[in-house]
This record gives sequence, structure tokens and C-alpha cells, in this order.
Amino acid sequence: MSRRAVAGLSVVTVLLVGGCGTETSSPTASDASPVPDVALAPFSSAPAPTALTGTPLDKAALTQTVLTLSDLPADFDIVPDPVEDLGLAPAPATSESDKSSTNPAACAGVLAPIATQVPGSVASISKMFTGPDFTSIDQDSASYADGAAATAAFESMQATVAGCSEFSGTDADGINITYQVGAGHQPPVGDASFSYRITTASEGFTLVADVVVAAVGPNLTQLSATAPTPIAPEVLGSMASTAVERLHTPSS
Repeated sequence: MSRRAVAGLSVVTVLLVGGCGTETSSPTASDASPVPDVALAPFSSAPAPTALTGTPLDKAALTQTVLTLSDLPADFDIVPDPVEDLGLAPAPATSESDKSSTNPAACAGVLAPIATQVPGSVASISKMFTGPDFTSIDQDSASYADGAAATAAFESMQATVAGCSEFSGTDADGINITYQVGAGHQPPVGDASFSYRITTASEGFTLVADVVVAAVGPNLTQLSATAPTPIAPEVLGSMASTAVERLHTPSS
């Protein structure tokens, strides 16, 4: 399972996951219409992208497309990257004390960054944001050399989700975690997209992550919002639309 899912579960002894956002007028994650039940319908793959055209973005350009605090609900803050933001040495890939595992192993790709799931991107970027009450919003993006490579990545990610409706694992401390994956509740965005929901449970605590993966030409972005109760669909939808618009017109 991805570090973002396991890390948050470990913190509460639980998936992804105070600070203050920069826009006091931003919507809250629970605003607007009632959210759907946590019960999961089966995931259904979206049609494969066709004729993805455009230029891949380098890391500098891709970084400019990432959501900012003003795009998020109120009371979120940036989680600094230990290596890129804090200058720390990368954590070792394995450790004798690390008891994390995923069964089946292929399901470790669910919610992992795009560039980790599908190696070969020409550039990638990840940002994590944390909010109150064990909420988090995370975005990662990856650019591929051309539309064919981006389409292959998109389809590979869908196949992973479709094959992992239920799985289990342990965190770094060996605590058991169970996962359920099902259909999302988001309309299409970008040149192609799919959405899904994952519930993560450990020691009586459950978190719900709603995820959108979208393609804009050869560039893919993955946006997830995690909380004890689902985020309002229109709040996630607004952020997904903004993320797609940024990929269409990255800042210089």
C-alpha cells in the first residue's frame, strides 16, 4: 500500500492522515449537499483515452500546476516533503524494523503516486496537505513522453484498482489494515478520467478516500481526499476541475 495510506493509519495507531488555509472564504469539506453513504458499489473502468496529444511537462512546469492552499477547503496546511523541502536524506527503501506489507502485493499500487505505479515518466511531482480531524488532501502528477505512454499508464492504474476490490496489509509497526475499493462519485474531467473510493480500517478506526485520476494530453494527475466521513462530492469535483485546468494551461 502507498506510504500516504499507511502513514496516516500509523499516526492514529491509522490512511492518510492543523494549520489554516489562506482563504477564509473557502468551502469546508462537509459543505453543500449530503455526501453518499460509505457503502461501496463495484468499481467500473472508464473508457481508455484516445488520441491524447500535447507536450509533456518538465518538472518545473508540472510543479506550477499543483493545487495550492487557496484551492482547498479551509484549515488545510502543506505537509513538507522531507527530501525536497527539508533537505533530509531519502529514507531507506527497506528497514529491518519495517513490518509493512500488502496482500496481494499488486494492490500496494492502489493510491501510490502515478510515477511509482507506472515507471517511465519524464517528470513527476507530489504534494500532501493535512487538515483537521484526520483529514488530508493529496495530489501527484506525472508526465509521459507521448499520448501512447500516458494511455498505457492510465489503463494500468485502472487495472490495479479493478483487481483490488478487497485486500489487507500491515503498517510499518505490523498493525493489521483492511482495504475495500469501489466506485467513485465524480463526473468525467480532462481528456479522460476515472474515480474510485477506498475505505481503510485498522483497530476500529476507518478512513474514506475519494480519488480522481485524470489525463490531460500526456500528463496525468491523481487527486485524493481522505477523512473519517466522505468529502462532499462537489468539493472534490471543484478541486479536480481546477487541477485539470492547470494542466491545460501551466503557469510560466
